[in-house]
Amino acid sequence: MSLPAVAPHVAADAVATLPTRLRSKLDQALEKQSTWTVTTSADGATIAIDDQVTVTLTTPVDAADRAACTCLLAPRCLHRAAVLSAAPVLSTHPHQPAATGPDPATARTLVSTEADPPDPADPTTTADEVAAATQVRAVVAGILEHGVAGAGAVTQADLLRAVHQARAIGLPRLATAAIKVVEQLRTARRNAPGFRLADLTGDLREVLTVCHLLIHRIGDPHAARGTSRRGYHPVGDLHLYGLCTEPLRTTTGHVGAISYLTGGDATIWSLAQARPGDGDEARHAAHTSVDLGDVTLSHRELGRAGLIAVNAHASADRRLSHGRAVQAVRTTGRSWYEEPADRLWRQPVPEQAGRWLNALNLAPGDRPAGHDLAFLDGVLAADRRGLLLQTAQLPGPVAVLAPHDDPSLPFVTNLRLLAAHATGMAVRMIGRFHGPRQVHGLAVAADWLPDRFGGHVDLGIDRLQRADLPGTATTEPPDSEPPQPPLHLLAHHLQRVVAGGRTALVPDVDRDAQALLDAHLPTAASVLRELQRAGHRRTRDAFGRLNQQDSIALAVAWLTAVAYQHAAVTAATAGSWQGPA
Repeated sequence: MSLPAVAPHVAADAVATLPTRLRSKLDQALEKQSTWTVTTSADGATIAIDDQVTVTLTTPVDAADRAACTCLLAPRCLHRAAVLSAAPVLSTHPHQPAATGPDPATARTLVSTEADPPDPADPTTTADEVAAATQVRAVVAGILEHGVAGAGAVTQADLLRAVHQARAIGLPRLATAAIKVVEQLRTARRNAPGFRLADLTGDLREVLTVCHLLIHRIGDPHAARGTSRRGYHPVGDLHLYGLCTEPLRTTTGHVGAISYLTGGDATIWSLAQARPGDGDEARHAAHTSVDLGDVTLSHRELGRAGLIAVNAHASADRRLSHGRAVQAVRTTGRSWYEEPADRLWRQPVPEQAGRWLNALNLAPGDRPAGHDLAFLDGVLAADRRGLLLQTAQLPGPVAVLAPHDDPSLPFVTNLRLLAAHATGMAVRMIGRFHGPRQVHGLAVAADWLPDRFGGHVDLGIDRLQRADLPGTATTEPPDSEPPQPPLHLLAHHLQRVVAGGRTALVPDVDRDAQALLDAHLPTAASVLRELQRAGHRRTRDAFGRLNQQDSIALAVAWLTAVAYQHAAVTAATAGSWQGPA
């Protein structure tokens, strides 16, 4: 099912105008969306709820009159509100990454209803910005109060209304982060296989962090506001060579592909496209054509070809434009073992990891293309963790994981084949940094791979066969997994709050706090105990109602704990990527 994207205020208003008796039934109506029949056209989509009721969405769905229902209660009807609540959020940032995978640069739709941020030279945060951030924080505090199970369509509509206000006064970073939370909540509540609780936890951390910076006027106001429109600008003439391609699959129901390229100075550029779809379309999207000027070729071909682009245009984060103003000519590609690509593998691995970790300090939309790519040389190995890569630059092996476990994508199958039938063989790999000495495997190259792969294997697109692999060679057993501080104990409770609300803090907190103390992590134990106290604190006002400030206190304690956990994990991760002493 693929629905047109809907502006946040349209969905929020549809829910707000529902009578109370219908609002209580909204989540039940959304549970039946798998039975809807969606017919798309160039003008929008028609959704048949049942034999008698049809909802029509006319794109762009940026006003209330562009969503109509045939029932007698329309527009204050359950059918219309349910459809609008199920549709993706119309975003002003087409280049923002979605919840899963890398940067699906075209997975969102560009609209022009967002105000420009205040003058970057303005050193102060305005009262309207503080009010908007306070509104978003209050809704997110309610999500932490009740967990995913209590964050239904009504709560999501409240957050979308706050998103609309944040956009209207020029807070794109806050609006984008809040939209990702809404999308994650929808994915979680429909039990989609791509949902990861850790991703939702990270998105909530980003939202509350931005709120905290704005409310308390901390740091650079321009960084807290973010960048509203990510336009393309001329970057001159480029001679680029393809590196690899990976499939995109987002929680918003979009699929596509992203290709990474490099130029003579080893700068990484990306070119991506996405469209509504699911299932097998994610893999096949890499074989659809992509236009760059007068050149038309598939993403898979682009990842192996050369390209001369005259008057190229790109965004500030080095994402290339498909604009027709570009003049391009296809040239012969170069392998990873030739310049300019070879220069990427000559950079020491600790420096590459430092580049990735430094980029994490930026707002998600400001991180340059390829900031998290790892270029590794080594020998394949395997143990209980799966595929490993032993490299001379690190004291222990790197665990190579699958970015997606979706069976329609060949990541898992390819990695298992390499672990079973290619250990002991030298390879050159492109991965995505994922954690302490862990990468998501994206592509591999080796002189023993068949020529039909064109120089390298894109692990999410190409399918290896047993006959393609040379068989295992004798190797020394890999070193054991590097020891890490038990920060997972703190992360476990943070994620439990996200999943179940404050009631999830009752069991095991004292035991885990003591374990953190025993591991010489007193700050971790302190923030965990403070989170426990905030979770148990329930007061009432003069009228006997639960005090809203208790929810805010829980959100503040949760943010304190998750900020510490993120910083501590980042420090531990940086240490794991250092070379031997």
